[in-house]
Amino acid sequence: MPRGGPAPPVHNRPILWHFAPSLVRPDVREGEVADAMHGSESDALRTPVSAAYARALVRAFGQTRSDRDELLKGTGIRLEALDQPGGHMPVSSLVVLAANITRRHGELWPLSAAAVWSTSLQGALDVATRTAPTIADALATGARFGSTRAPFVRNRLRKTARAIQIEISPAVAMDEALWHAVALAVSLNVHAVYVQLLEDAIGEATLQFPWPPPAGAERLLEHYSCAVKFNAAAFIFEVPKALGARPSPFADPQLHAKAIEALEAIENPQPDTTALAGIVERLIAARLPRRLAEEEAARLVGTSRRTLVRRLAETGSAFRPLLDGVLRERARIMLAAGTQSRDEMAAALGYTDATSFSRACRRWFG
Repeated sequence: MPRGGPAPPVHNRPILWHFAPSLVRPDVREGEVADAMHGSESDALRTPVSAAYARALVRAFGQTRSDRDELLKGTGIRLEALDQPGGHMPVSSLVVLAANITRRHGELWPLSAAAVWSTSLQGALDVATRTAPTIADALATGARFGSTRAPFVRNRLRKTARAIQIEISPAVAMDEALWHAVALAVSLNVHAVYVQLLEDAIGEATLQFPWPPPAGAERLLEHYSCAVKFNAAAFIFEVPKALGARPSPFADPQLHAKAIEALEAIENPQPDTTALAGIVERLIAARLPRRLAEEEAARLVGTSRRTLVRRLAETGSAFRPLLDGVLRERARIMLAAGTQSRDEMAAALGYTDATSFSRACRRWFG
């Protein structure tokens, strides 16, 4: 992987957001946005990315209609459609938006836009990383699937005699100021995840930037609990190898497996939507005895609640019947085994009491 400059383009398969409506104006051709980036990475620039990033940016920096119009200039993004749930846009549009903000607010703008680097925007990636068995597994998960949520960067896992590293580089052409700003946003997101995973050991991790400290670096450093190094060889997040075997405080094998499954589905979408119902069923089953809510299910598969409802409807299904089906099948298995009391079975399926469970059984089995 080249150091000190943009990486060559990498093709990302379409992700689940291709189900959702586009926010880009039909009168703006993709080539016009790409020209604004002075790049030829056509595959990477066309990769869909969640509109949530653009929505958070416009809300943070577009205080007036004039501000918002200026931010969206050249992006092809329709302002009136920006709040459309489940919307997506090509990477090129998001990168132009970030470039506009960088020109207006400087390289440290991510410090004023906490929502952009919040872990809540990462969907199944955040769940998969947090619930990995160990810190080493979390790093491997982040390196493997980081581009599913942020296709404007690419990640590479490195292991040395003393450390485990994620090296991050741009997947599309960016000028120096823009890449510094994007890298800062990415580093803040990485820090937000690992400050919770590493807990008291976060001070042993290091974020490395391959450029000198920016003006106002003291402001930047206030946001990190880990060590920060400038003038490094590459943009790297590094964790001592000795911490790799440390268990994640949020380790959850079943939930981790389901989140990985959702990420793999995003990477390799099915030719139809029938697989989505199966993914939702497995997520429901993995969360028992806690009941998975529809909103949370949508977040775990990387889409909006409205899009999830619509896609399930296209298969003749809905979230509620899927939940009921999972509970019915689990109840059938437990009743056949005959090893648990009615109270125990009710608790295992998330019912508040045995009476509610009995009523469900009468409805299911007569």
